[in-house]
Amino acid sequence: MSVTVFNSGEEVIQRKIECVPQALQTDNVDDVYEINKSVVWITQGGFKRVALQFPDELLVDAAYVAARIQEKVEDALVFILGDTSYGSCCVDEISAQHYKADCIIHFGRSCLSPTGRLPVLYIFGKSNIIVDDCVHQLAEVCSDTYMKAVLVYDTVYSHAIDEIFSKLRCIFKHLILSELAVPKHLLTSTTSQGSEVSDIVTSPVADDIVVNHTSQATSSSKSQPASSFISKYGRTIEIPITEDIDSYSFIFIGDTEGSSLTNLMMTFNRCPFYSYNPLNMKSRKETLNVNKALMKRYYLIERAKDANIVGIVVGTLGVASYRNVIEHLKLLLKKAGKKSYTFVVGKLNPAKLANFAEVDIYVLVACPESTLLDQSDFYRPIVSPLEMEIACNQAREWTGEYSTDFRDILPGASLHVENADTGEGDNIRTDVSLISNRVRALGVKETTGVSSVSSQDLLLRSESLAVASLAENAGEFLASRSWKGLERKLGETPVIKAAEGQFGIAAGYQHELADV
Repeated sequence: MSVTVFNSGEEVIQRKIECVPQALQTDNVDDVYEINKSVVWITQGGFKRVALQFPDELLVDAAYVAARIQEKVEDALVFILGDTSYGSCCVDEISAQHYKADCIIHFGRSCLSPTGRLPVLYIFGKSNIIVDDCVHQLAEVCSDTYMKAVLVYDTVYSHAIDEIFSKLRCIFKHLILSELAVPKHLLTSTTSQGSEVSDIVTSPVADDIVVNHTSQATSSSKSQPASSFISKYGRTIEIPITEDIDSYSFIFIGDTEGSSLTNLMMTFNRCPFYSYNPLNMKSRKETLNVNKALMKRYYLIERAKDANIVGIVVGTLGVASYRNVIEHLKLLLKKAGKKSYTFVVGKLNPAKLANFAEVDIYVLVACPESTLLDQSDFYRPIVSPLEMEIACNQAREWTGEYSTDFRDILPGASLHVENADTGEGDNIRTDVSLISNRVRALGVKETTGVSSVSSQDLLLRSESLAVASLAENAGEFLASRSWKGLERKLGETPVIKAAEGQFGIAAGYQHELADV
């Protein structure tokens, strides 16, 4: 049985260690890691300090890749970044800036979260996938060949998606291919490089987004006079403007145990999902009970409503607009009468967050791939920014619409809702907690005088008719604890001059030897 905070270390002993993959053959490295593409991008961008970021599973080839790039760009310094402070799917701009890098080349799987400091080139790699087996198994699991479907895929299989899509399109007549959306400012030096770097065209989705269109997708999009674009989690879906995305099914190619599929299923929770996992070469219809998963998230929203002290955990320092979301959450919590504290702890683990017992709940600001955590070992629950806003914003109601992208709640985004609390005068609203069956209050009450008790204190009457005051901040929580740390006893002990202490070693101090 695992213990929430401390354990005997048995978990470490029994932990399964993933096998480190063997290095690629020398003649395959240039193709898999697209060395020529990287060299052209560095040369045309005029970069002098180039940072290479690899996930753990690709570090076996990192030294060779760096050496190959350095050979072809002698006037630039190429170096490899160390382990990222957060998820490897995110671009680690902080580490790159520590070494004064001009740009970053990110290798491997990516969440495609936009960044705002340095130019970035994504090299997804070419993970193994058997195209014919993928098409055959998906054709067997999806019996309705006339269903309207959207093909989505993990970034590491983008090299094979053209062939897969062309073969699946012969089976599924109404299949649409999603596109990987990359922020345009990250590719400003590649838009004029032609086919050697990438085939990039401007997308009408937004001014700051370009889409990597394939020839198949481009021809199909031209046949549709009016289309609407849905951009989620680094993927853009184009459907006829007269149709609703809820009428489509989704076909996912990638790791079915990863967070990409979970995020898509939680967001498009009214759509059926089919998947093919190239790792085990199996396809299936996803049977995740999305409604049950959403109800678990709604339970966490109720916990957020009950909380008085909220910890804002910074889970990224590279995704664009993360500071805006933190300030948005601070203002939201202040209007709701809750006290907030901001924590930057690097990679999350239960032991780190358990150090702050006074915090009732945490809200995690991270990339979509890292937002939904396994909370079984954490001392306090962790919610997403959208869930915290549902709990604190009176104007927002729970409708089942979901997103793990924190940028969606910012002004101008698709899920933004203005806060109903104007901050003027009394704006206290009360309701009954669905968890504790107690009355709770949200909002700040305006006071005209000075009181010995904070105006935000909430008094609850227990079954034994004892009245307890809920702590509104960490200071009040500390004052209510029976043990507050080492006692300083200021003014209670006499002040004496420094005296000479013991001298010697533990085997025999000087005064002990003198007594012998």
